[in-house]
This record gives sequence, C-alpha cells and structure tokens, in this order.
Amino acid sequence: MIDLETMPLPELRTLRAQIESEIRRRGSATQRLIRRVQKLAADQGLSLNELLTVAGSSSDAVSTVSRTGAAIKYRNPVNPAQGWTGHGRKPGWVIDYLANGGTLDKLAV
Repeated sequence: MIDLETMPLPELRTLRAQIESEIRRRGSATQRLIRRVQKLAADQGLSLNELLTVAGSSSDAVSTVSRTGAAIKYRNPVNPAQGWTGHGRKPGWVIDYLANGGTLDKLAV
C-alpha cells in the first residue's frame, strides 16, 4: 500500500496525474464499448434501451420482482428495509442476529 502521508508533494502530483490519466482511459474504453453495443443493436433494428429491456425480461434473467411473491415474515431491527420470508437461505443479518443470542420470534413481523 502506498503511504500518501510521507510521499513528497511532487510525487503526489505525479501520482495524481497518472490516476487521472487512467480514469480517462478507462472511461473512454467504456464509452467505446457502449458505442459498439449500440451499433450492434442498431444493426439488428433495436436501440440499446430496447435491447436492455428485452434482455431484462428474458426467462433466463433473474428478476427480484418475480422472486418476491411471498410475504415478509421477519424484519431486520437495525435496517427495516431488509426483510425475509422465512423461505430459502437465511440472510446474513438473520444469521448475525441469531449468533448474538437473538431469536426468530423477536424478528417476526
């Protein structure tokens, strides 16, 4: 790991320039890839948004909406946005709560 605290100012400036250059390079590579995908989609008569919509609705895609049919039975007391139906694998927050002496009854909605 680089120790920035002890690095002389000229070296920090050189490092910053290298980092900014790398960020620009990666950003332009991403933009080139997006343009390639847009061209491939256009060659097939689709826009990139249409392509992404079709890909997102395919039967192979795993959709959160299609998987959340069961009602939430347990809620994370630390983060109420997290819930669990009680089916399938226990989420990490449930495992942690139980490991710290909690019970599922206390998590029940």
